[in-house]
This record gives sequence, C-alpha cells and structure tokens, in this order.
Amino acid sequence: MDSTSKYLARYAEPQTSEHLVDRRYRAALIVPAYDESPSAINQLVLTAEDNDALLIVVVNAPSNAPAERIATTGSLLDYCLNHPSNHLLPINCLTNPLPRRQGVGLARKIGCDIAINLYAQGHIESPWIYTSDADAALPKNYFTHPLSDSGAHVFSHRHLSSDATLQSAVNVYDQHMAYYVAGLEYAGSQYAYPTLGSTIAIHATTYAQIRGFPKRNAAEDFYLLNKAAKVAEVRFTPDVEITLEARVSTRVPFGTGPALASILEQNSPYLSYNFRAFEALKTTLAAFDDFADTGVLKIDPELFDVISSLGWQDREARFVEGYQPTQRKRVVHDWFDALKTLQFMHHSADVFPDAPLLETIATLPSLVVATINRHLPRELHHK
Repeated sequence: MDSTSKYLARYAEPQTSEHLVDRRYRAALIVPAYDESPSAINQLVLTAEDNDALLIVVVNAPSNAPAERIATTGSLLDYCLNHPSNHLLPINCLTNPLPRRQGVGLARKIGCDIAINLYAQGHIESPWIYTSDADAALPKNYFTHPLSDSGAHVFSHRHLSSDATLQSAVNVYDQHMAYYVAGLEYAGSQYAYPTLGSTIAIHATTYAQIRGFPKRNAAEDFYLLNKAAKVAEVRFTPDVEITLEARVSTRVPFGTGPALASILEQNSPYLSYNFRAFEALKTTLAAFDDFADTGVLKIDPELFDVISSLGWQDREARFVEGYQPTQRKRVVHDWFDALKTLQFMHHSADVFPDAPLLETIATLPSLVVATINRHLPRELHHK
C-alpha cells in the first residue's frame, strides 16, 4: 500500500469518499470559505474553468460563529450549490459546523482529503494540491508554472487595499514577514520560507506522509509546512504572485488580520526582531552541527539559557546516547524545527530587544536586503 492509499484508508476525514466527480481535471484547488462573498468565489470559478481545474470550496463555520456570519455563509452555500459550473465542487460544512478549535485547519483538511481521493481515483491529473483563500486573485501562471517532484511550494504574494491607511499597515506587516524569512535564510535555517495558507501547493505524496493539514483554527499553514519540511523540501517560488485583499479580521486569534489590527492601533514605529537575534540563531545552528559530530555542545551561556528554555536539557542526553553522528544532525534539526526556531527568536528578545523594523533593514548586509526584496512586491523593495 503506497503512502497515499494508506493515508486515505487511515487518516482521511469521514466525508472524503462521499464527494465524487464524473470527469477528469488537470488540477485541484481547495478554498475554505467562511463569511465570504459569492463574487469572490465566482472569480475563482472562472480561473478554474480557464485552467480545467476543479475548485473545491469548503463552505464552513465554526460552532461558535455569530448568527449574522452563519447567515452570510448560508447565502454563500446556496450560491455555490446552485452554481452551474462543473468546475465547482461545494462542500457543506455549515449544516454541521466545525469544532471551533479546529476551524480553518479542518476545513482545509477536508478539501485536500477530497482532492487526494479524486487524484487517487484518476479524476485529478496533477499530484499537486493547490490551496488558497476566497480573497485571492490568482495569476495566469498559477497552475502552469513548473513545480518539483515532491515537498511543497510557497508562492509569492502582495496585499492590496483601496484604503491608504490599511495599505500602509499591510506594507509594514509584509516587510516584517519578509525580514523574518530573510533572517532565517541568513542563519542557515531549513525553515526559511513564508507560511501563508493562501499561497501553498503541496505534493500528494508529501501531504499523505505528514497526515494532512493540522486541525487548528489558526496557524494550520505554519504547522503543515513545518511537518512537510521534515520529510521533503519546502521551496519559495517568487515567479507566481498571488494578490490578496488586505483585511482587518478577528476570525482567527493570530495571523495577518489580527496583526493589521494591532499595527493600526500603534502610533510608534513598528518593532521587529533585532538582527543580532538572527546572528545568535546562526551561531546556535552551527553549534548544533558541531554537536551532531562530537556529542558536545559548545555555546555561549546566554544562548544556552535560551535553548534550555525550549527543552534542550531534556533532549541532549538522548541525542548523544540514542543516535550516531550521521543520524544526530537530522534529529536535532527536526527537534529544533520551525516552531522551536520561532520560540528561539521570541526568547532572544530578552537578550536582544526588538528594534524599529525600517531602521533595522537600513543597516542590514546587502545579501539579506536582497533576500527581503525577493519576498516583496517591487514597490516595497529596499536599496
């Protein structure tokens, strides 16, 4: 039994096999939709039709959703169910709302599981499962850009808003996220990629290996890619640029929407990571590599305190006693994963306090600035 068949048999959601199609499509695109407008979905349907793709829209609401959002989502479900296109497959996760703690993660998983099943049956040609959101405008090369043979791809994006104040806020947020990825790349982290659910494509085999999207009401994209990076490569693909609507939102506890709300409330320069924290991360990753060879960790006391706060002392002896040097590097870096890396950066702020973002970028090495620019639309590039 291959990994995809095993996944479908053991880990797919119960409703996966209930949704069938009677023709073959080139690719599948999965979009969760909660409190969204029919016009947004219609644009995605047109894109799917132009590319002979199947758009799987998981119309959903969490169990604690307000009545007015249930009503607007119900109107969207009616629209989708009555849409004439055979390129749209609506999934009703509204009649029985999703558990509030599983939310969008479960919605994405249901849609992707259905796509994996249709791929296994030969109804979807591409092994790549595309995921996005209702507020996304997809470029012409979205389905045609060459992808690799495993792992995941993260496409580039730009946020747009007709509101100048909101556009200014989202520009700051995008620069902050690009700076974070560039800092990780500078440090040599294998987790140096953006994590935005509307910009991900994942290979069916990789998806099956990691047992699909985590059932979380936020950060499901972060945790999906964190798992994927441990079994295959996650690649940033700048030549495919998705346009997203900049929106202030409280539908999830963290992410772009809540971050924008926070930025709009501030009257001072936006603070981000101190670059010295990325330099400390680079030193720590190099020390881990030496540890893999020697079984001895040589690191400054202040950095040892940071990794100890992440549970290093509980693991160190196991890494030494349980693995040969050839295995140790992999297990150490799997332990010090994207989540541990993010926690390391947060804890490092006690040693290297956060600093104004734009002032920091102005002092960075040119190679780091070039990496930041690679993750931003041209109008936000730094010299």
